[in-house]
Amino acid sequence: MRIPPKQAAEDVSETSDGESDPTSPLDVTSLDESTLLISVESAETSEHPASGKLADLVQAQLAGLDLGSNDGLQTPSTARDLYDASPRASPSPEPRQHQDRSIPDLTPVETDGEQLSNDFVADFQHLDLAQGRKTYSVKDEPLPVMPVFDKKFQDCLKSGKAIADYIHAGLDACSLATEGDSELGRLRARAARLRSYESPATRFIGIVGDSAAGKSSLINSLLDIPDLAHKDDHGSAVTSFVTEYHRRSLRHEAPFTIEVEYCNEAEINEQLHELLVSYRELYQPGIEKELENNEQLYQEIEKKSTVAASTLQSIFPDHPEATPIRMKDQSDGAFEQILENLKRLAALIEWPADAKNGRWTATAASAAECHDKVAYFMKKGLWPLTNVVRIYLNAQVLKTGVILADLPGYRDINLARVRKAEQYLLRCHEVFIVANINRVISDQSVERFDIDLPAAEKKYKTVVNSEAGKRALRAKKTAWERNGSAAAAQIADTEYKYLFVSARNTTVERALRQRYETSLTTLSINVFCVGNRDYEGAEYRSQEARQKALKGSGIPDLRRFCHSIVGHAQYDASIHFLEVELASLVQSLEVWLSVSEQEKPVTVDPQIITDLQANLEQEIENYAEDTEDMIESGIADPMMRHDRGFNDHALEMSQEWTGWHWTSYKAFCRQNGNYCTQAVGARSWNAELLGNMTETMLEEWRSLHQILGPLDRHLQKSIANDCKEMRDKLKALGAPDTVIASFRLKERELLYLLKDIIFETTREIQNIEFNALGDHISSFILDLMIPTYRACTAETGKGTMARMHSTMKRRLDKRDLFILIRNRVKEQTGELFEQKMDTLRESVV
Repeated sequence: MRIPPKQAAEDVSETSDGESDPTSPLDVTSLDESTLLISVESAETSEHPASGKLADLVQAQLAGLDLGSNDGLQTPSTARDLYDASPRASPSPEPRQHQDRSIPDLTPVETDGEQLSNDFVADFQHLDLAQGRKTYSVKDEPLPVMPVFDKKFQDCLKSGKAIADYIHAGLDACSLATEGDSELGRLRARAARLRSYESPATRFIGIVGDSAAGKSSLINSLLDIPDLAHKDDHGSAVTSFVTEYHRRSLRHEAPFTIEVEYCNEAEINEQLHELLVSYRELYQPGIEKELENNEQLYQEIEKKSTVAASTLQSIFPDHPEATPIRMKDQSDGAFEQILENLKRLAALIEWPADAKNGRWTATAASAAECHDKVAYFMKKGLWPLTNVVRIYLNAQVLKTGVILADLPGYRDINLARVRKAEQYLLRCHEVFIVANINRVISDQSVERFDIDLPAAEKKYKTVVNSEAGKRALRAKKTAWERNGSAAAAQIADTEYKYLFVSARNTTVERALRQRYETSLTTLSINVFCVGNRDYEGAEYRSQEARQKALKGSGIPDLRRFCHSIVGHAQYDASIHFLEVELASLVQSLEVWLSVSEQEKPVTVDPQIITDLQANLEQEIENYAEDTEDMIESGIADPMMRHDRGFNDHALEMSQEWTGWHWTSYKAFCRQNGNYCTQAVGARSWNAELLGNMTETMLEEWRSLHQILGPLDRHLQKSIANDCKEMRDKLKALGAPDTVIASFRLKERELLYLLKDIIFETTREIQNIEFNALGDHISSFILDLMIPTYRACTAETGKGTMARMHSTMKRRLDKRDLFILIRNRVKEQTGELFEQKMDTLRESVV
């Protein structure tokens, strides 16, 4: 019985003398067709084939390609060259509808006092709008200049999967391998997994921006799927939760898979609490008199109340406990009673019948159907209790592991939602801030995100300007452009517009850098000027005009940048697949074959394995204890030593506020301590309370990061030394080289996992530091002070100012704010390290 090779003949690279080129990708065709199957069958019948051929081939081919090279792209590639490029049909992009917007930006507009003639525009309407559409594909866009996107490297990944497929086919024909609990059965399962290899490396890109900034249009352009992300057609639902766009994997059979994750009980209760607070604030006694000179704040409170009422009605339609009259009740104990009733009703909510474990999943055959199914779900009134909607689809921008995340509006009126959005934002590897190009220089949203991002994360920030085509045309056209052919006019117009847009983009980028780079701790920011309408309309232009329009849109460049964000992680994962996972599979098979060939199989003293496992577990335990000691001595102890001074400073700062007018004082309480009035200017009470602590502890946190680095490297070195010591023992005992090599691969697997754990742990520690030292929405200080602010806000009538001062003083007189912050740091870092070390311990077993 023979197994045909899986690699196509054209993938074989040969030298002039006919021998295989050692620098070519892994060449499965150079294997003898029956080597694998004959070897396995011979082992079953106690015959002694010459083993090692497969392993030698893999190692020789891997060595031929310099996988460790970091010199950049040697052979340019496109998405068509990716190892997982699949010929299977994709539903995207869908055919665009030729509506009135067919020729975007080419309708009559006035510029410089002139207007394009209707005849000129009519010429464009007679163009064959579909012409040339097949000549452009996102798959043909060049990938970034990075080692992982080298075409030869991608070919090597393809061949690696082919080898795993070849091994699986051979084992599939072996009777021993069909037994799941046998060694060959386990090898067959590993081969099945590797032949369908998909890189696990991903990077999240958070996309944020104010309402109507163009987030949805940008996402549609990046995905190259029109109208998948719709704007504001679900009302508040669109901005109430995170929508993630993931690459479609092999486990997703449908073109689109929708996964909705609900809030858990604690999250639902927090949401109901915040909604009730927002609704009732407008009806507090005396609020009209309090804010009679502060119309802006009153309007903000009114808007919050209106949206909160609408949201509660969506969750509990026509229920007597959720009527406006019932929820307005300001009598003693009414708030607590109403909230408990709402919690009880929430527990009775009927989720979709096919929902399981807090998730609802559906599939769709098209983008339109995908949108409609999400819309139907949202109409059920469950959107306020939804955390994340994940959509899995085919899109080239997602192919390399990019995950696009459309985040709720940063100025969402619901504190619980804003806090969730901010916490999610801190976990993103890159942040795109979307702003309208006509206002981006003065847009405070960009500055706001600069302030609200931790210093360690600022280097990942990217500013994106949408709607680059808003100032598209100038009216001055030459006679031949007006009277010539439509195609000629289109080319001339596109060329003129491209020059204009390029000049404008350069000016905007320069102005943004001048304004923001001086305020950032890093040397530069990324700025992309993109035109979504230009991108959408490019496919309807002639081929020559299309290229200018596409380049002028900026979308291909931004898509390429997205790929670069995940490039290094993809490279590490790919190297691990080729040099560890695939090699380990081959090595394990060779070990099985070599043992079966010997009349007296070589056995490994199990105590050696037990000792190694014990040593590795001890190294992990020592690392966990050392990091805990560093947190204690580097952060917790200094906070305890300076606790008195921190509290004295906080009390001193609060005394200054007592001299303010009571309306200003209460306005700050209503805004959770962060506000601006004409009388006192812009102030952050939370930052002022922290002031002394932030200055003192900032240096302590820097020292901690410097200490943790050597600890990480020590653990890596200890694991490597323990594994080497075991290999030396095996070698001294005469163990086969294949057995020794398999343990070397296990070592590399552990070190790869450790590297990933260290990367994610470092980011999480930076977020904990940010929350401990900052005054943002999800900061520890704000969370601790909100009950006090709300207690002050609830005060009405005669003596309001005195009672507010008394409430604030009682809180600060407890002198426990900084102890509580300290405890949160210890608790969260402890949980973080325990979780990561558990993952590492499991891999040792």
